[in-house]
Amino acid sequence: MNPENLSHAPHAPVQERSRSTALRLLNATIALLDESGLEGALIPRIAEQAGVSPASVYRRFADKNALLRAAFLHALKESNASSRVSLSDALLGDTLAVSVRKLMDMLFDQYRQHPHFLRALSQFIDADTDRAFVGEARAIIRANIDLIVDLLLQHRSEIRHAAPELALRFLVLNATCSIEAYSLDPNSMWHVEPCLSRADMTEQLVHGFVSHLA
Repeated sequence: MNPENLSHAPHAPVQERSRSTALRLLNATIALLDESGLEGALIPRIAEQAGVSPASVYRRFADKNALLRAAFLHALKESNASSRVSLSDALLGDTLAVSVRKLMDMLFDQYRQHPHFLRALSQFIDADTDRAFVGEARAIIRANIDLIVDLLLQHRSEIRHAAPELALRFLVLNATCSIEAYSLDPNSMWHVEPCLSRADMTEQLVHGFVSHLA
């Protein structure tokens, strides 16, 4: 038997339990953020949902913000990995217009299903002073936008714009920011009377998107 392996063997179960506890804490934090936003992500509630003591949280994370950073990054990475597997089937249609409409519906559904989590993510990124975290979070979000742009470029034969990739990036960001404001901020200009319905807004976004490319 290799003495090196023997010396490390007793630590493996401990390390595995520690990883399992950390993952439960991340998932509990994400669940509470999704349920009630930043206001609901309190250490006692997170610990209770994860089935550990509050002291266990601080043995693994320096403070609440460190736990929130880890949870947000974990959720973003999981979402990105899932998107790479499923986005092509969910997004691509026979024509550019069909694919763009699918994109709008997907974005609206995302903000409708997870408003508290997405609002919390936006608020936390805006306020956090840890620039390394902010940079990593934005890089993951940017990678997801890159994936959408690459998929829509498969309709290149319908695009007449001189710089299709740049135009697509602008249009995806514009649509995402517009739908985010419409969905998460009841005081946004999108809700000035007469307020556009989701169907009306989708129609206008699709028309503007496709017209710009054509």
